[in-house]
Amino acid sequence: MIPKPILTMGNFDGIHLGHQALLRRVIREAKAQGGSSVVLTFEPHPLRILAPERAPRLILTHKDKMRILQSYGVDLVIIQTFDSTFANLEAEEFVRRHLIDRLGVRKIWVGRDLRFGRGRKGRVEDLIRWGAGGGFEVGIVEPIQIRGARVSSSRIRELIERGDVSEVEPLLGRYHFISGRVVRGHQRGTQLGFPTANIVTRTEVLPLDGIYATFLQTGERQWSGVTNIGLNPTFGSGPRTIESYMFDFSGDLYGRPVQLFFVRRIREEKKFSTPELLVEQMKKDVVSAQDILSKVNLRGWAEWGKIAVPDVDASDYSR
Repeated sequence: MIPKPILTMGNFDGIHLGHQALLRRVIREAKAQGGSSVVLTFEPHPLRILAPERAPRLILTHKDKMRILQSYGVDLVIIQTFDSTFANLEAEEFVRRHLIDRLGVRKIWVGRDLRFGRGRKGRVEDLIRWGAGGGFEVGIVEPIQIRGARVSSSRIRELIERGDVSEVEPLLGRYHFISGRVVRGHQRGTQLGFPTANIVTRTEVLPLDGIYATFLQTGERQWSGVTNIGLNPTFGSGPRTIESYMFDFSGDLYGRPVQLFFVRRIREEKKFSTPELLVEQMKKDVVSAQDILSKVNLRGWAEWGKIAVPDVDASDYSR
C-alpha cells in the first residue's frame, strides 16, 4: 500500500500552468503530512479509444511527460492503461475500485471541470460525496487564466500549430520543445556554409513551417541557433524536415538524442530563385535569432520544477 497517498489525476498533456498548480498542491500537502505525492495518468489518451477521429496530437511524448513530472519531485506516477474495459467503468465504480480499494487515497486534488467515468458522467460534486463516504478529501484548484483566457492544452496546441511559439511560454512556464534524434540529411547546409542538425522527432505537435529562434539541448549542454521547419522549396519540394543551425558549435551530434526549444518565429519559409539569395537571407535570420535569444533566459528541462509556478494559490495566477 502507498503510504498516505495525496493524488491528482488527468492526462497532463503539456504540463501547463494549470497542471502545475495541481502538482504543487499535491507535493506540498504530501510533504506536510509525511505522505506520498501521486499522479494518476492514462495511456493512451482516452480519446484515442473513445473517439479516435477527435483525438488530439500530443504536446509531449510519454517519455518527456514522465521526465517533467520527475523534475517536479512527484513521488509516484501511476500509468493506467486506458482501454475499452476501463472506459466502461461507471464513475462510482472507478472511485471505489481504484481510488479507495487500490490506492487508499487520503486526498485528491482536481480541477473544477473534472469529468470521469463512463460517458464522462462523474463530476467534482460526485467525487466530494463519494469521498466523504470513502475516507478521502477533495481539494479543488480553479482554472488559471492568462491574458483573459483559460490555460488549456487545446489552446496551447492551437498556438504552437499557428507558429505563435512565443505566446505559449507564459502558459507552459517554459518554451515548447520537441524531442528527437539527429540524423544525416542532404548536407545542403554544410555546402551553403550553415551546417545543420537534421532532427527526426516523435513529438506530435510541431510549429507551423517557418524559421525560428531556437536552442538545442543534449544532456546538459545547450546551443543557441536558428531552425527551419518545412519543405526546403528552394531545392524542390519536401519531404518536411527540421534543420537546426547552432551558433558556435563544432562537433558531431549524429545519433544523439536532443531537445529543441522554440523561442520565437522569425518568418515564414520562402522559395528563393538561387541558393545565393537563400544564403543572404540565412545570414539575416542568424542576426535576428541572435538578437532574440540574447534577451531571454534559456532554461533546460531539468530546471522546470524549480522555476515554473511558485507555490501560491491558483487564484494568484489569474490576470
